[in-house]
Amino acid sequence: MIFFVLLVKLAQLILMKNRMKNFNPIIVITTILLLGFYACDSNNNFFNPAEALEAEQELLDRYYNEIMDDDLTRLDSLTAVSIDTVDHRRESGMMLFHSKIGVGDSIKAYKNVGFRYRNYAIGLTIDTVVVGTDTTFVEKTIEVLRESNENATGPFTFVTYPVGGVPAAGSNVFPGVNEAVMHMKLYGKAKVVLPSPIADNQFSTHIFELEVTYMEQ
Repeated sequence: MIFFVLLVKLAQLILMKNRMKNFNPIIVITTILLLGFYACDSNNNFFNPAEALEAEQELLDRYYNEIMDDDLTRLDSLTAVSIDTVDHRRESGMMLFHSKIGVGDSIKAYKNVGFRYRNYAIGLTIDTVVVGTDTTFVEKTIEVLRESNENATGPFTFVTYPVGGVPAAGSNVFPGVNEAVMHMKLYGKAKVVLPSPIADNQFSTHIFELEVTYMEQ
């Protein structure tokens, strides 16, 4: 497990250092992690998915509970500035913070919906704190941009489906994104936290900023 943790740390470092470069560091990180999984698996199946999921949850708890500049935890700070929240952490694991409610009714199943998004990972960085002549270095969580379709020609579209149900044809989004959109309205905006079991099952939490820009009438 130590080897896997070191690989994750290296992947996070690459992501933070290169997020402003022209190439996509996700490819590099994926390669590193796949090599790590292979090495662990060839060593008596050393890779343990349960431990990886536990490590993801520990990082997510740290993200939620970290003290921000307003002396609130990040979770309390996000809640304070949101219009409304949807807390499904004890169910699916999803946490949604509305920043704009939108118009009309909440989106129903089997609707063609379009949305803009920014997708972040939870990373780690070193923050320098100077008090008088004393300097300390504190490791903190940060949001690291994975990808965005803000500048795409059109929104990402899919067909919604009942939460926990079978996706309709063309509903190629994470189950957690589908769940989040079902709590939104047309032109609504929200920040959504999706643990990997309701995203891509790759042991890394996804944080989305979503804006619903189209809904089939």
